[in-house]
Order: sequence, then C-alpha cells, then structure tokens
Amino acid sequence: MPILVQISDNVVTHKYPLGESELFIGRSPDSDIEIDDMAVSSQHAKIEPINAAEGQYKLVDLDSTNGSFLNEKSVKESELTHNDLIRFGFVTFKFVDENKQSFEETTKVHKSWIPGVYYTK
Repeated sequence: MPILVQISDNVVTHKYPLGESELFIGRSPDSDIEIDDMAVSSQHAKIEPINAAEGQYKLVDLDSTNGSFLNEKSVKESELTHNDLIRFGFVTFKFVDENKQSFEETTKVHKSWIPGVYYTK
C-alpha cells in the first residue's frame, strides 16, 4: 500500500497511508493533512487515486497561492511514482509505494586477522 511520508531533515516525522479516497492537504483544520505553514494555502492540494489497487495516484494543486512542487518542479497535476518528493511551502513529503520498493542485498562483513578490523568483499 502506498504511503505519503513527511520528511524533516531526512527524518520521517509522519506517515499517511493512501487508500481509495482523496487526501486533502492544506493549512485548514478540515484538511486530512494539516500543515502549519503560512506559505501553504488553506486548501492547497490533494492526492487523488487513479487506480488505488495498482498503487497509482496523482498530485493535484488546488490553485494554491505558492504552488505545489514535485521533485522541485512546479506542477498543477502530475502522476506520482515511487520516491517522488512533494513540497508544499517549506514542508516536504515523499511518495513511497511499498510494492515497488526494492532492497539491495545485504553486504556481508568479514573479520580480518587484525583485531578490530572488518572488511567487505
């Protein structure tokens, strides 16, 4: 299931699961994701499912004052892909599709004959 994670200084601060319904983002308390940032409009943007079962969603800017940014490019509407960075004002989110996430193979650590020295091949 895809999620939207809020990032601050490369640390995940909040996770928002995406489902079958639209997710509204803005400064208004009525928003699904409320952002306390004066650079964000009260009804700033929404994440809309295209095909939720397949993990397809799109970002739609709701005519916000300062715009919505996808990978640091201003967009009005755009489909989201795994690891896209989304910014509203000074707040950054990452779109993560757990079905498309791949993990690199774990590196094996070897102990050398020198005490306290380890290496990888």
